[in-house]
Amino acid sequence: MAENIRMDSHKLLYHPCEVARWLSGEQIYPVEMEIGISGGCNHRCIFCAVDYMEYKPRFLDKDVLVRNLEILGQKGLKSIIYAGEGEPMCHPKAPEIINITKENGIDAAMSTNGALFTEVKIKDCLKSLTWVRYSIAGATDETYERIHQCRKGDLQRVLANMEAAVKNKRDNNLNTTLGAQLLLLPENKDEVIMLGKMMKEIGFDYYTVKPFSQHPSSKARLNVDYTESEEIGKELKQYETENFKIYFRSQAIENLQHEKTYDECPGLNFMAYMDSAGEVFPCIVYMGQDEYVYGNIYETDFDKIWESERADRIRNTFKGEFIKCNCRKTCRLDEINKYLYELKHPGGHVNFI
Repeated sequence: MAENIRMDSHKLLYHPCEVARWLSGEQIYPVEMEIGISGGCNHRCIFCAVDYMEYKPRFLDKDVLVRNLEILGQKGLKSIIYAGEGEPMCHPKAPEIINITKENGIDAAMSTNGALFTEVKIKDCLKSLTWVRYSIAGATDETYERIHQCRKGDLQRVLANMEAAVKNKRDNNLNTTLGAQLLLLPENKDEVIMLGKMMKEIGFDYYTVKPFSQHPSSKARLNVDYTESEEIGKELKQYETENFKIYFRSQAIENLQHEKTYDECPGLNFMAYMDSAGEVFPCIVYMGQDEYVYGNIYETDFDKIWESERADRIRNTFKGEFIKCNCRKTCRLDEINKYLYELKHPGGHVNFI
């Protein structure tokens, strides 16, 4: 499992055919998409990157999405992460959408706060999920509620739902990977180890700790000092076993101190983001900004949107000073962009393998 996750790296190297086609200048389709099926959320986390979207109670229409899932499956899309600007389990038809995604030959995964991913919903769709990553920012009710800005008792609900997921996985011999992610903040740094122990006891497959990265449009403005974070990572690592992996994202923390080593974003050819209004964007950083909308699936099917001149022009905007000044550090495409940039700009000794 550890080798497959590659938490601080990327997995584009497992898709050499798509990479080769891109290098030759062919039109390719995304390998991965992130889709926000819900604009609403039951939490108001103090670190939320998309708080500026104001958690609108809108839901992506199931039938419109399903029509496009069929198109995307035929075009070769490999995976969809259901996450986005809201909590996916707020969508009344979320389990059905996840199951239909898998039926169309597309791997499905989900990021969730877990409070609404109840035993009933787990039984309904866990079998169709390759992985589920729970966002959990505290090990005690007080810390959790302060950071998540949620209902009292939600941490206990989440923990009970986690246990139900582990049981369902074991009872049905599923391969679904269950993980927990903590965003390291001053408010929860003293509970990182405690939460890691809890996740191990529950029976999760992994626990990851990542740094805060400022979203350019977010109302949340947090100043976090990670100079002493390595000690936490070292202490946490002792709880790792063959069946429970620890990913303390030290590389991502280090990357916060460095400028980008590439001057374009070719990774945008391999992934896309869709919000709960059906609008398709290059990535979540530019969500809500009309000038970066490729198109809307309520008006045009995805294949026509993706191959449009507008989409191509927007992707070509992400070059030079633009990405250095406007994009966030340690974005999801950072490692992919380093890889693709090196392929396009090899050194003089590459033939000496």
